[in-house]
Amino acid sequence: MIKHIAMFKFKAFGSEEEKKNFCSRLTEAFDGLDKIIPEIKFLQIGFDELHTDASYDFAVNVDIESLDDLSVYANHPEHVKAVTVIKEMAIDRKVIDYEF
Repeated sequence: MIKHIAMFKFKAFGSEEEKKNFCSRLTEAFDGLDKIIPEIKFLQIGFDELHTDASYDFAVNVDIESLDDLSVYANHPEHVKAVTVIKEMAIDRKVIDYEF
């Protein structure tokens, strides 16, 4: 099994309303992906609560059966749509993929 964790830092939002709308769109983009993409065995997303200098703003936590399946997930059109939303505001990304 492969654990895929991706974390993103976003640029500053113009207002709390803009941030709220973006986070809602992001949540919607990932909602149900585990039902659409069969390679996903577990999917969890989350937004940072502490907002420290070391914090990232958003994380995606996915379990996938194999590295081959990870590639299928990464290139699936519905995942690509979700990534497009992230790219609107992302200024940095960190990723780890490990076997467990």
